[in-house]
Amino acid sequence: MNRRRLFNIGAIAALGLTLLTGNGVAQQAIDIDGVKAASKAFYEALAILDDGTAMEKVWVRAPYTTYAGPFNKSVTVGSEALKKMWAENNKPFEKRNISITDAHIYSNGNLAWEMGTETGESKRKDSPAATNSNLVTNVYEKVGGRWLMVSHHAQRIVQ
Repeated sequence: MNRRRLFNIGAIAALGLTLLTGNGVAQQAIDIDGVKAASKAFYEALAILDDGTAMEKVWVRAPYTTYAGPFNKSVTVGSEALKKMWAENNKPFEKRNISITDAHIYSNGNLAWEMGTETGESKRKDSPAATNSNLVTNVYEKVGGRWLMVSHHAQRIVQ
């Protein structure tokens, strides 16, 4: 092996070690953990059938927040509209326990996105319990050092 090739291999190995031990990788792991915590908080709030107060705590308060659930016919836009939507959306339910599985999370700066499958059970006051299965995309924004939901889109998985 010639010296130049050996030098190149050594330089690549050194760069790899620098990246692995550098702040970028550690910061990315911290960000992913923060996004996972935000996701967990969203699904916990989803189980709280209140006037929208629980959801307000996990969403960015901004005019650009968006929501499209599996039964929506249009996109709900903005914090005020979201709070009203959650208050109305929660009324017919007796119980709602949904979680995300097979989640794929990525972050880039102050934005992160998560795609996966929502599964769980919901019970409306006027009907038997139903099993839910949706494809979902959640988008998070880092505000004041905390990850919060900025967009949620869920669609039924066709059986």
